[in-house]
Amino acid sequence: MRIGMIVVLFAVAACSTTTPPTPDIDALVEGTLEARSEAEARTPVTLKSPADGSTFDNVAGVNLEWDWTRPLADNEVFDLRVWRDGDPANGITWTRESSFDLSQWLLYQQPGNFSWTVGVLDTGTDDQQPKEMNELAPAQHFTMSQIRMDIMELPEGFEANLYARLPVTQPTVVTFGPDDNMYVLSLEGKVVELIDDDHDFVADTSQVVFDNPDNKLNYAVGMAFHNDEIYISDAGRISILEDTTGDGKLNDIHPIVEGLPTWKHTFHSNNGIAFGPDDKLYVGVGATTDHGPLQDQYEASILRMNPDGSDLEVFATGVRNPYDLTFSPSGDLFTADNSPDEPDETLTYLPPEEMDHIQQGKNYGFPYVYGFAGSGGDYAAPVTEFYTSSASAGLTYYDANQFPQDYHGVYVAQFGTGAGVPVAYSIRNGQMVVLTRLQPDGNGSYSGSWEPFAKFRTDLGVYSPIDVTVGPYGGLYIMEWVTSTVFRVSYTGIAQKQVESTAEATPASPGETLFRTGANGAPACITCHQLDGSVGVGPSLLNIGVIGGSRVAGLDAEAYARQSILQPNAYVVDGFLPGVMYQNYADQLTTEQVDELVAYVLSLSP
Repeated sequence: MRIGMIVVLFAVAACSTTTPPTPDIDALVEGTLEARSEAEARTPVTLKSPADGSTFDNVAGVNLEWDWTRPLADNEVFDLRVWRDGDPANGITWTRESSFDLSQWLLYQQPGNFSWTVGVLDTGTDDQQPKEMNELAPAQHFTMSQIRMDIMELPEGFEANLYARLPVTQPTVVTFGPDDNMYVLSLEGKVVELIDDDHDFVADTSQVVFDNPDNKLNYAVGMAFHNDEIYISDAGRISILEDTTGDGKLNDIHPIVEGLPTWKHTFHSNNGIAFGPDDKLYVGVGATTDHGPLQDQYEASILRMNPDGSDLEVFATGVRNPYDLTFSPSGDLFTADNSPDEPDETLTYLPPEEMDHIQQGKNYGFPYVYGFAGSGGDYAAPVTEFYTSSASAGLTYYDANQFPQDYHGVYVAQFGTGAGVPVAYSIRNGQMVVLTRLQPDGNGSYSGSWEPFAKFRTDLGVYSPIDVTVGPYGGLYIMEWVTSTVFRVSYTGIAQKQVESTAEATPASPGETLFRTGANGAPACITCHQLDGSVGVGPSLLNIGVIGGSRVAGLDAEAYARQSILQPNAYVVDGFLPGVMYQNYADQLTTEQVDELVAYVLSLSP
């Protein structure tokens, strides 16, 4: 009986129509993803470079790189830790990037062995403490055999040494005071004095002589000494630093001119200042727009005033954004002018930057003409043109005895920037200090040619020289913005350039002259096409006589070069934008000039 009942029950169960519950697929997937995410979060970061055990003798270019399993969430950061062997494994920064340039940190270390690792940190919320999400990656190691920073290439016979690591960031002006000590101004308005106590051309001590209390200075980009007083140019005004407490410390500012146009266009303001041989103070003032129209009586000009700010007047006009000013020993005034970089229907190409010899009452063209194109008549021609969008910044006139005579002239620090085009096409011209040699032009002004002097090593990182000045013993001092450092360049031997300059120069062909200076109101080709093989706003033209024949079907190299001049948008090389090159060469150059220009371009070889 019991067995029969069991069989019946089993049969009933087997015939039942009841089905098991359906699993929650979304919940299962979500749970799986959460588990996977937690596993990924616990996975250590992968350290990629430098290779474990690497040795360096130059801090420039020591770039740490790593990778992780997924992109960081909004509340996550990488926790980078670098330490000398034997010291605690302390962190040095949080970052959302997967690399870090260690140059600046290493400048403050001593040679030796170092270790580094990276973790992932959940920064939490206001009421939570940050917490490590995973185990730190196994540390890797590298050795610094010495702490040097070689980040520039110089002509033969010259060398650079690191003069100072600045105690401020974003330095804007470097100059020497009447006490022969170096003074540096920072963008936030601090002034630092650096002293070389033992005269070995390395700063031994530094002190902040003006700390900008209450943030009274803003966007400070100009500084000059006069009668033992420090003058500062910051957003919209010129001021004198004062000691109002009588304790020997500068603690306040005394404005002498206010209300100058400032920041109506990005980075444009009253800029560098300099005292002339007439005991007047000069200041360059940027435009209120990228390329016009003019809106303020003081914009796009060089102003002049008495040391107390009285008798303010417009000395010269037509300069878009003159960042700095310098006087020659004979009293000639020079500035380097930044070019527009926002092409539109009213600016159909990227014009050159230029260096101008500033003379009273003259107009240098902005916003109507740029460079040599269109100059003459109402508009003064520049001394020379620079590559477009180089962001020419501080400049100084060199005539000391430490450099050979062939290296006397105007040195310009070119910060380096990209034109106002999409990031994918942004080209960084500049990033070097250039030398312009001057020749009287017979009309009371100067002509000149320029060449790179100190080329910063862009293969090691992004470097931006911001100012240059001449020291008491004839060294050229170059201040670099990114690393907040100052280098002293000195002459140590026979420069090859000086030897070569004694040889008779080969006269330029008509095509080369057109390439370098333009004609009939059309701009120079060298504005966008560099001749050293590097990429500018336009592609390199070296060896175009060979490669040009393969770019457009049915066109040989000569026909391609001619089309590129007369119809710039007919074919655009990959990686470059249409509409950036000047569009009207066909209307402004004669047939003969086009032939000469084509012949010169085809002759360019590596």
